[in-house]
Amino acid sequence: MFQGKFTSKPIHLKLGAKGLNFQRADILVHGVDQSGDSFEARVFLNNPEANRETPADPKHGYAGSFSVYGYGVWPEKPGDPPLEPNTIRAPIEKDVIATEAVRAAAAHSAYVVVTIVPVFPRDRLTDAHDALKLQGVSIEIHP
Repeated sequence: MFQGKFTSKPIHLKLGAKGLNFQRADILVHGVDQSGDSFEARVFLNNPEANRETPADPKHGYAGSFSVYGYGVWPEKPGDPPLEPNTIRAPIEKDVIATEAVRAAAAHSAYVVVTIVPVFPRDRLTDAHDALKLQGVSIEIHP
């Protein structure tokens, strides 16, 4: 489980026989917690330094974004043991279609680093670092 800005280890792209001429690429985000605040998650490729001020454009590795509509404070049932503070309580899967961004990154290397930056859309001055909790990320290439 990871909390805060997420940067993956290098992910090997399995392009297949078509090489860069694949039909579609998806960035799959696994086990995203929706039990807290709502936020936007901006996804960047090969830009581990990305932050909420990084422009959302291809030059900076921007691949797309997804929204998490948080439940707010997750209720605990009486008698249940207390959960660890960083426990993912309401995990969901997110899919960012990022064909052109993955194709551009794959043109330079067979490995890609994914960085996910959480941003509160209404208050860009408040850091959404504590809002993002997830289990992992993968990239799926569709020939």
